[in-house]
Amino acid sequence: MKINATLQKLITEFLGSTLFLIALFGNIGHSLAVPELAIAATLGLAIFVTMGISGGHLNPVVSLYFYARKELSLKLFILYVLAQVGGALFGSLIGLQLWGKMVHSISVGSVPNAAVLIGEWVATGGLVFLYGFLTATKRANLIPFAAAAWIFSAASFTQSGAQSNPAVSIALLLNGQGLQVSGWLIIAQLVGLVSAVIGVMVFTAKPAKAAAKKAAK
Repeated sequence: MKINATLQKLITEFLGSTLFLIALFGNIGHSLAVPELAIAATLGLAIFVTMGISGGHLNPVVSLYFYARKELSLKLFILYVLAQVGGALFGSLIGLQLWGKMVHSISVGSVPNAAVLIGEWVATGGLVFLYGFLTATKRANLIPFAAAAWIFSAASFTQSGAQSNPAVSIALLLNGQGLQVSGWLIIAQLVGLVSAVIGVMVFTAKPAKAAAKKAAK
């Protein structure tokens, strides 16, 4: 079977996002022993099966990172984001149906406190850093495992549950998360992206040994 390469990437991003959100919404409000484990494992698997086709972004801030590095065109970046958000919404609907839950009406909500926003900044920054650092050091094959481990950890120590993904924050509107909450979390995620870019630059920079020796002389 032959398929247009761009269309294949978009379908992959859509289905990967769908799979992840099914797991996320299927775990919301249920007394599983370790819900973060199921969510993180599903994310890792979704990235693993999509990485060879679309890069396994499944996240607008990850796609924005690679667009900033000129590894995605503006057109493809926009299409990726649409596919990711569409997949997230579709997966949310399926996840709600797994437990017979209804879609919540969209509410304005309140502004989240600083602790929630800081947690989202840290969680998103860490996730995007892993994508950038492992790609830059030619170890991209480790991204599915590293991303899953990070989300598992970050979901446990942040008040926001480490949404770390604008598509997730938008989809959670269907589960009653307020517009203001989602909006502010997305801003925190973008700040996390900027922090990740700085982190990748620092960790992949080459030490200026020669310059240091000359200065010492």
